[in-house]
Amino acid sequence: MSLDEFRVGLSELYQGEVIGEVVFSRLLARFDTADQQYKLASLLQLETETKARLRPTAMKLGVNLIELEESRDQGEEFDRSFAGMDWRAAMAHLASVVVPYVERYRQIAATAPAEYRQVADSMVVHEKSVQSFAELEAAGQGDRSLDVVVKQLIFPLPRNA
Repeated sequence: MSLDEFRVGLSELYQGEVIGEVVFSRLLARFDTADQQYKLASLLQLETETKARLRPTAMKLGVNLIELEESRDQGEEFDRSFAGMDWRAAMAHLASVVVPYVERYRQIAATAPAEYRQVADSMVVHEKSVQSFAELEAAGQGDRSLDVVVKQLIFPLPRNA
């Protein structure tokens, strides 16, 4: 992949975190048990920390750091798709929504220049952890669903806030 192509991919990765922040922020308003709030807030934290982690590379490569309205709008659109769902249905839906992102992030990582492979690979791990979380929650295995997510956090949230 040329550096110019990677810049486009890196922009996609960055805007994907903007989308994720909107989705998890809005889902916090839909689900209100302490456990659901903790889990969604942890996913929101993951999106925020990941976006911040991407910024140095994005800035180095001249990628626009402006959070695009179209990304926010896409997050709002995803949020509306959760309307009326209970927790397990919403988590199954989330798992399916994340699938194309996992695949796209794999494509970007597979062709990233060697210098940027680590950051690109970390984005695959990031997105797969969201998918795994949602799949486990949908299957009723919420006791371990956040394990991989929390391992990625620099600032994990307190469990009993």
